[in-house]
Amino acid sequence: MTYTTELPSWPVLTLNYILDCIFKTLYFSNWRDNIPASMRMQGGWLSHESPELISDALPRLETYADFVAQNKNSFWSFTSMMQYAMTPSTSLGVVTTKDSLVVLFCLVFLMRRVKGILIPYFCSVGRQIGRSTHGLLWEKNNEERIIKFGEYVFRFIYHLTVSIFGLWYFWDKPWWDEQKGGVETVFVGHPHHPIDVGMTWYYLLQCAYNIEAMISLMELSFIFKTQSIIQDSKIQSPLVISWSPTCRGDFPEMFVHHVITNLLVIGSSHCRYTRIGSMVFMVHDISDVPVDMSKLANFMKWKVATIASFSLLLVTWVVARLYILPFVIVKGVFHYHSRLHEVESLINVKHYFMMFPVFQGLLVGITILHGFWFLILVRILLRLVVKGERHDLSEHKQGEKSESESFHSDCMKDSSSSNSSSSSSREKKVT
Repeated sequence: MTYTTELPSWPVLTLNYILDCIFKTLYFSNWRDNIPASMRMQGGWLSHESPELISDALPRLETYADFVAQNKNSFWSFTSMMQYAMTPSTSLGVVTTKDSLVVLFCLVFLMRRVKGILIPYFCSVGRQIGRSTHGLLWEKNNEERIIKFGEYVFRFIYHLTVSIFGLWYFWDKPWWDEQKGGVETVFVGHPHHPIDVGMTWYYLLQCAYNIEAMISLMELSFIFKTQSIIQDSKIQSPLVISWSPTCRGDFPEMFVHHVITNLLVIGSSHCRYTRIGSMVFMVHDISDVPVDMSKLANFMKWKVATIASFSLLLVTWVVARLYILPFVIVKGVFHYHSRLHEVESLINVKHYFMMFPVFQGLLVGITILHGFWFLILVRILLRLVVKGERHDLSEHKQGEKSESESFHSDCMKDSSSSNSSSSSSREKKVT
């Protein structure tokens, strides 16, 4: 494949590709005939017609309908579904196919149902712990923290489980071993890599979790209320959105992080970069385990456990997110991605110049966010060492009191309530 200077910039190629995808889905492939001539003529912004969709250019994967027809099974047979789910290199290996979208919808629904059962139980445990370590008044004034405690427990269990599975499953994979080729193996032979069953379901579960996490972030951050469209002869919005008391202090950063993560998950699977995507998953999941541990230990006022988990958090954060991600994974993506165009038949030149700057930009963006959060961790460490406070700055909102201030306020309330009760009793005696 040869480079050409006639190709436009990647934003122009991406814009044309997105519009082609949309209008092809709407069965309006000749949409360029209905735009101004200056935009569709050679050299115009919208003149660069995509040769074919990326999904059409990549090797075709076996769909469930193909599997059923080939094996002459019933379409709705549970046995057929299970056999297809355990078959490698099927359309389930790409999360944007129709088969995968059905499975993703079921997984997100199932995950929300499981969370709906487990998190209230975890919250009741957190309520009992908070009552025993902080007192009844703290429990009354910190309902938001108790709700977050239940979420932290669920996240801890999930991150620990997928980290253990990831370490076991990816332990001997060549893209993690420099002696076997390392990150370079991600690009050699792409997009003809086989998709193992373990990789298929690892990606589907991770994608479902990240979609559900985005939904949960919205639920924790906003309050949605409906109202009448017409009131007092005035037209108003039927939906009122306001900030929730349980909103995270770093909501903007978390929102951007979730958007980037979901774009990387869906985009990497759509373009068959599941190997590089699994590496990004691993460095996040492993470093998320001590994050959840430190939050839980801080909630339960276990000072030794808080210091230990926070120390482990700093180590894993630096190693996984500030070294392995930028200097192994991202560096490898920038260095070895040229292997994609060494063989003419593997990938179209327009697709290559269109999608890779997007992936590289998303990876750099998520690395910058990790650097920002590391500064927050350093601030927490300084507070822990200098003042002995264990307040989580990532949860801190403007106007929110730190734990020491909150505790002092609760004590003042207890004192004032006891003084008022004693004074009232003295008044009764005088009367």
